[in-house]
Amino acid sequence: MDTGGFFVALLKKVKPLNMAAIERMNTLAKESRGGGEVDGQVPKKGKDKKEQKSETDKKGSESEDVAMTESSAAEDKTDGEPTTTSEAKDDDKPKEENKKENEEEETIRKAPQGKVGMYHKHQKKEDLSKQDFVPADPSVWPPIVKEFGLDTSTFPTDQFFVRASGEAKILYFLCKHVKGELIDRGIQERVTVINSGLKAFERCSLKESNHMSYRLAQEGIQYIVPHMTKRILSANMDDFCGCIKLGFTPFDSFSEKFQEGLKELTPGSFIVTLEGFEKDVAKKMYLTMWRRTNNCVNCFVTKIEMEAMLSKMRALGYVSKKEDEEVKSGESAGKEPAVEEKM
Repeated sequence: MDTGGFFVALLKKVKPLNMAAIERMNTLAKESRGGGEVDGQVPKKGKDKKEQKSETDKKGSESEDVAMTESSAAEDKTDGEPTTTSEAKDDDKPKEENKKENEEEETIRKAPQGKVGMYHKHQKKEDLSKQDFVPADPSVWPPIVKEFGLDTSTFPTDQFFVRASGEAKILYFLCKHVKGELIDRGIQERVTVINSGLKAFERCSLKESNHMSYRLAQEGIQYIVPHMTKRILSANMDDFCGCIKLGFTPFDSFSEKFQEGLKELTPGSFIVTLEGFEKDVAKKMYLTMWRRTNNCVNCFVTKIEMEAMLSKMRALGYVSKKEDEEVKSGESAGKEPAVEEKM
């Protein structure tokens, strides 16, 4: 399982922000403070240059003014007062552009949230990444132990934790070293534990399991199977491969022996193990399944892990019937041209 990783980055400011970034920062600060004034740091280099230019321009202003007055007088005779109108138009352009930008910002702010706007309530999922890990409530174990026949003498209930959110939706399995060396020593009082352990049980929400509070999770199943005595079936290579499918798989697609085991189960979560690997935890040839009321089963395993499971079966020398038929059809197709040449 690839959970990624964290890293620390140091950012260093090497030069001042440009004018556009400073103006945008000031507008955002005003909006966050309710429209109050914000003193933004604007570089003064540009202003100094303009002032210097204005001073140099003033020296030759007298001669330029005389030329401008003569040209303006000539234009007044022909076109009236084009200079004043052009200046007014130039002054109106930035105002119109600002109005358009403000209207676009308002439309963006008033955009509806959710898929259907105001008729859909935007529900945010609770972020549990900052919640501490706490031991599971002892009251959750009796129905789980009864449903899956867990051996209480060996099953380590003290190594299962939940998020301190009030609702134990997921039970996480933590190894002894993490529990004893970190959690029990109060590491969560000094740092925030983002992720730890493996998902072992998940709150069951399917209507077919009114009697079942939690279902098995594939992520940490290798630590639960050795303690299970109920709702566990052993399958041969063909039946095990037949379980690794997306969607519903009917009972009649399996062997008669495996069908009998499925019919004896009540609707709910169960485990399928590969024959000969029932106690080989390292290989993890286990599948988390769900028995439905319509004589079908579902494989509650991610697509990536399904492909990994099939590759492990190929490494053991197993070839599915579909792959075998494809190989035979390819060989027969390759032999036909040779027969025609001889004839």
